[in-house]
Amino acid sequence: MPTFTDKAKRLDQIRLVLKGRYGEQPKPIITHPVEHALRTILGEEATCKQVEEALERMRAHFVDWNDLRVSRPREIRETLGADFPSAADKARVIPRLLDQVFKRHNSMVWDFLEGMGKIATRAYFEGLEEVRPFVAAAMARDCVGAHAFPVDRDVARVLGRLDILDPENQSESRMQAFLEQAVKNARVYETHQLVKRLGEDRCIVGTPLCGRCPLNNTCPSTVIAAKKVKRKEPKRAPEKKTRKSETASNRRRKVARKRTASRRKARGKKAKRTAGKKE
Repeated sequence: MPTFTDKAKRLDQIRLVLKGRYGEQPKPIITHPVEHALRTILGEEATCKQVEEALERMRAHFVDWNDLRVSRPREIRETLGADFPSAADKARVIPRLLDQVFKRHNSMVWDFLEGMGKIATRAYFEGLEEVRPFVAAAMARDCVGAHAFPVDRDVARVLGRLDILDPENQSESRMQAFLEQAVKNARVYETHQLVKRLGEDRCIVGTPLCGRCPLNNTCPSTVIAAKKVKRKEPKRAPEKKTRKSETASNRRRKVARKRTASRRKARGKKAKRTAGKKE
């Protein structure tokens, strides 16, 4: 079983391979925390293109983010679109998050984060109802520079397949704590973004596209799939040779031959009896 050190080294190797594939991942400057929170929530199991298009539809539909805050989840869901990943769940969480912050600070700007410390910022968002740990981690890392590794379903899926995490037996918070110990603060954003890119590009929801994955030679999931022995089809018993079906004409010929043979035999016996009498 791999140790913590083994997984940490492997995670850094994964980072280097993915960096070679996707390039540098510059950290953006967050000027609008509210929009960053929306991107974080919308980005789970969605592509960057889907997220940006969804934000554009929301900006066009709602007057401002305060209008979004007081809107019903059904309206938000319809704005996101029927095909948007987990639209119903995200449409419920977004106004709930915005409303809780507004009621505490009477603001939709969230400039109060400037005076918060790293630990306090993370604890603040973790204390909000229906806000998952990965959202709190992303806000603390990107807005105030905290050492945090957000683990949404994309990160859990990718690193689970790579045998770094165990999503079935580990909570979101526990997986984040592990990654924050395994990855240095200077590399945490880059590693996180590269894993997200892989989840969007190759290691997708459902059946992953392992054939063109840059990690397909070392991924345990790919190796296991390659080692699966093809099921041997049971050998069929050799078919017994069967006599060709006889046609009606063949049957008639056989009957005629038998009759001819019996008549010849009868004639032979009669000739012998006649010869005996003459003697």
